[in-house]
Amino acid sequence: MDTDEDGHISRDWFRLTIWNPALNRAGLTFRVRAHDLRHAHASWLLAGGADLQMVKDRLGHGSISTTEKYLHTLPDADDSALDAFTRVRTRAQGRSA
Repeated sequence: MDTDEDGHISRDWFRLTIWNPALNRAGLTFRVRAHDLRHAHASWLLAGGADLQMVKDRLGHGSISTTEKYLHTLPDADDSALDAFTRVRTRAQGRSA
């Protein structure tokens, strides 16, 4: 395995040995980049209700505004926010009863 001086595998080795053969075996008819998987991962986390700060930390973003760019992929984000608010409000009302 080709590694650089700090022990990381080289981009070319990964692309030629892992990435391209996996794409070929999958029989995909469209281009997929590793960045596309990263974007999908972040979007799915947020769509599933993950905390924005947790996603920021997971992706290693220095700024929350970078992570907020993934929110555009959530067409029902307003509905999700309202649902979350309703759940919190309902939970709070249950405790005061």
